[in-house]
Amino acid sequence: MQERGRLHVDGADYETEIPDRAAGSWKGAPDRTRIRAFIPGTIVEVKAKAGDRVGPGSVLLLLDAMKMYNEVCAEIPARVRSVLVTVGDTVQKDQLMIELDALRTGSS
Repeated sequence: MQERGRLHVDGADYETEIPDRAAGSWKGAPDRTRIRAFIPGTIVEVKAKAGDRVGPGSVLLLLDAMKMYNEVCAEIPARVRSVLVTVGDTVQKDQLMIELDALRTGSS
C-alpha cells in the first residue's frame, strides 16, 4: 500500500502518493527557514550574519563542492537567526548551516 503525502506549493495544497521505494525517505516539504547543505563540501565564504535581513535570492554563503562554488541563497523574506558554519568548515549532506526567521510581507 502506498503512503500519501501533502505538498503546499505557491499557496495551494496538493495530496500525492509516495512510491513504495521512497516511502521510508519521505520527509515532507522542505523547511525554508533551515538552510541545509545539499551536497558535502567546504564553506568558502559566509555572507550572512545573525540579524541580517534577507530576501529571496540573497546569497547566504558559498559552498565549494566537487571544485565548484555554489551560491546558497535564501528562498523567502527572513531575518538570519543563526549561522552555524564558518569559513573552512567541512559540511555533510543535509547538515544545518543557517537558521532563518521568516518575515511576513510588510514587516520590518
